[in-house]
Amino acid sequence: MSDDLTVRVPIVPALGEGEARTFSFQRGAQPEQGFVLRLGKTFVAYVNRCPHWGVELDLGDARFYAGDIDRIYCTNHGALFLPSTGECEAGPCAGGRLESLPLRPDGPDLVVTIPRTRIEA
Repeated sequence: MSDDLTVRVPIVPALGEGEARTFSFQRGAQPEQGFVLRLGKTFVAYVNRCPHWGVELDLGDARFYAGDIDRIYCTNHGALFLPSTGECEAGPCAGGRLESLPLRPDGPDLVVTIPRTRIEA
């Protein structure tokens, strides 16, 4: 039996291109947050934590994506991440990456798997 956690993110088809939905989870003693981002007909999920300083990427407004440059961005530091891989290509964490979370569809929802152990970039 897996020790991983799962979180159901409801009604993701309602998200428009580049829109995200955040979700909370508990891993160890620390509460954390993740987000699901719609990219065309696909979705990606990441932990909402910048690899540079460990702060949340957004400022609580669930805005993670700049469509004009096709990048996820850190509001705090200006770092830019490739949406498909989470790799940081510009900013203070260049070469690092966001912690990616596996997901699968389940009806209109997505089920996100969260490893019990943090995956470091």
